[in-house]
Amino acid sequence: MRLCVRIALYALAIAFIAAAAWMDGGWWVRHVVVPACYLPPPAWMLPTVRGSLAAVGLAFGAVALIVRRLSAAELGRVGLAIVAALCVVEIALRVMERPADRARHPRLEFLLGSKDARTGWSFVPGRVMRFGQPGGGPVVEYAVDAHGDRAPSAGFVEDPHAPTLLVTGESMATGHGLEWRDTFAAQAGARLGLQVVNVAEGGYGSDQAFLRACEALLRLRHPVALVSTVLPVQLHRNLSDARPHLELRDGELVLAPAFWPRIRLRELFVDDLQILPEWRLQSSLRLTRAILEATARAARDRGARPLFVLPLFTAEPEPVRELLAGLPHVVVELQPERIMPWDGHPDPRGAGQIADAIVSALQSSEAVR
Repeated sequence: MRLCVRIALYALAIAFIAAAAWMDGGWWVRHVVVPACYLPPPAWMLPTVRGSLAAVGLAFGAVALIVRRLSAAELGRVGLAIVAALCVVEIALRVMERPADRARHPRLEFLLGSKDARTGWSFVPGRVMRFGQPGGGPVVEYAVDAHGDRAPSAGFVEDPHAPTLLVTGESMATGHGLEWRDTFAAQAGARLGLQVVNVAEGGYGSDQAFLRACEALLRLRHPVALVSTVLPVQLHRNLSDARPHLELRDGELVLAPAFWPRIRLRELFVDDLQILPEWRLQSSLRLTRAILEATARAARDRGARPLFVLPLFTAEPEPVRELLAGLPHVVVELQPERIMPWDGHPDPRGAGQIADAIVSALQSSEAVR
């Protein structure tokens, strides 16, 4: 029994130390920075993570050296103690959890929205709210129309027969931190002379953006273009099963319910941990590619031109370059000064830069880079 325990502890020690050694700068960028971080993490984070992994590995090794002979009963008590500790952690996580709209720094989509059976969450129709980020910045008015879309006003009524620019995606497409007129959707629509319908929502993955776009395409008679933002962080979001989500089964996209029962400790490791090992990254790339292809088909089936927009703050990551290969897309490189420090999203000039790229692509014969 003592030998078995020692072998298990040494195996854990080797695993943690090997992980610390393997997690170099290139691995960190591919498996953490690209798929899980909206903005690049601080430089100290990688050495801190590597050092922590190495320290845990050394601790396991030290315990293995001093472990004494254990009886089956003693080993059973250790196992029960571990299970009890996990239960305590689960209870603590549930007790500390607050409703999304009551968090210390609540997200806009939860202040303006509610649960949705298909997409997880969506704006509540007819709401108007003035909101400023806790870190500073201007107070912005957000209005939601009768369809639950961000609009110029809560009383905005879309014309289903008007030539329309349909926009979907995440918070950057919604226009977080910007008045409606300053969003890239409004700027591009004005320059193209098109009605704008914006179904984007903060925190959305590619699947949620696709589902919202499909709903809008069914009610619009003359959609001219479907513009969808694609961010590397969506590679992480697209694997989340804490909400209704799309899965790839036998080559087909299937809408699956949220994982049940809800175990907060499981969500901490499966959905919240900002690391995608290679096998999960490849799974997300296949799933995301299928969703983007389905988005393009849905647009073309309704006579609209699809266009994917990739706003970048750093060099274009290789996984995303492969993801968008052959799809109509534009890449917009934003300088750091175009990012609002209190919000983390493009300022009006940054949004205008994105609008310029959209207009140029849609007015050209081929909407590809």
